Amino acid sequence: MYNYDIPVRRYNRKDLNDFCEKYLVALGASEEEARITSAGVVAAASRWHPGKGQGLEKLFRLTLQLGNGGINCNADFEILEDSPAAALVDGHKGFGYVVGHRASSLAVEKAKNVGVGVVTVKHSNHFGQAGYHAETITKSGMVGYVMTNARAEMAPWGATEPVLATSPWGIGIPREGADPILLDMALTQSGQGMVMWAFREGQDVPDNWMLTADGAKSTNPADFLNDDGSASTGTQYPIGEFKGYGLALFTDVLCGVMSGSLFGVECFQDDTNHDVGHMIMAFNPEFFMSRDKFQVRLEKLVNEIRAAKPIEGRSVYLPGELEFLTERDSNENGVPIDERSVEKLLLLAEEQSINFPNEIG
Repeated sequence: MYNYDIPVRRYNRKDLNDFCEKYLVALGASEEEARITSAGVVAAASRWHPGKGQGLEKLFRLTLQLGNGGINCNADFEILEDSPAAALVDGHKGFGYVVGHRASSLAVEKAKNVGVGVVTVKHSNHFGQAGYHAETITKSGMVGYVMTNARAEMAPWGATEPVLATSPWGIGIPREGADPILLDMALTQSGQGMVMWAFREGQDVPDNWMLTADGAKSTNPADFLNDDGSASTGTQYPIGEFKGYGLALFTDVLCGVMSGSLFGVECFQDDTNHDVGHMIMAFNPEFFMSRDKFQVRLEKLVNEIRAAKPIEGRSVYLPGELEFLTERDSNENGVPIDERSVEKLLLLAEEQSINFPNEIG
């Protein structure tokens, strides 16, 4: 079974953040772009999901795209259509984290005024973890609901060829004096990166992570990849089977078709033009009731969940709770990075003549 018991090195979070900022500025990013992107990348690393490629491994893709024009530095954030509750934005191939950050801020401002803010984005890039942007919205006391399309990796239910993406969703619910409830999920059981990770580490995977090119199940990651483990030959297995397929279709309609970005088999295929679409929504609880009343009612529900009798040997957690616990450990004991990624990051640092942080301990 897939596990995370692998060699890692640990680093001070601030040191990693400083390195990422310096590195991105060296590649042409503005200080603001570097700050926003680095904060997201390091936050993902601190929550330790190896194989998902959301931590400092994100620098590998950013380096490629900043070199081939796939990402525009100092890109305009252009509001094409605007109303009190909704907007359509052109990200002009900017940093995905930056586009997502600005769209989230715009959605929050609208929700403050009219109760809800919906911002649809076209011509963007991979914006990291959807949950990160939903969490950002919760810091304004709003409920955040974020979704994006991406590269086609999921086959329509009953087919063998990928047409739809993992289509990540992030949903954040603010809690007074506590971490938000934070759901961050793909609409597939796994991602290609996790299967490739298992292949490199010589681990089996659950038989509901992917389907082979012929539509069969397997626990051997090699059955889903090229001989060298470099890319997928199979398709991602949707959550809830045909239900996950339906949700992915819905997501691509909202984020791709309706935004004016690429969708289906064309989205995220060309590194010089990923053309990803997002939909970012903020809901203001104070439009419906006072903030205090909302929090009292929310905590009543949380307490009922906490009181549910657990299965023997199991514990009950809120969505996102384990990640926040991991992040606190990373802040105290160092952010873990697997040794394979560290070696590659050292090469990037050397190419730009930037010192990589010293390992803790």
